[in-house]
Amino acid sequence: MDTKNDAFEQEMEAGLANPAEAERASDGTLAVTEQNADCCFDPVLFAMKDRYHHFSIGLLTILECLKFAEDEGHVPPLPPQWWIDIDVRYNLNL
Repeated sequence: MDTKNDAFEQEMEAGLANPAEAERASDGTLAVTEQNADCCFDPVLFAMKDRYHHFSIGLLTILECLKFAEDEGHVPPLPPQWWIDIDVRYNLNL
């Protein structure tokens, strides 16, 4: 019995049962967190929450996830020039 794998699967199932969503300001716009220059290099940090936590996710992480979703066929392909522009702007090497 592979207990490491079982524990990982249980953790993943728990995470899927607790999806995150973007926090919204009182006017309904997406909440953006204040950035500390010492903490990260993301140009934008989005305020997120799940049932138990408040946390942030950076634009660069979202772009990496979008590229993964595109590569896996879960979203329609974006124009190649768009990805080139993103790479030039953020140096993601996607």
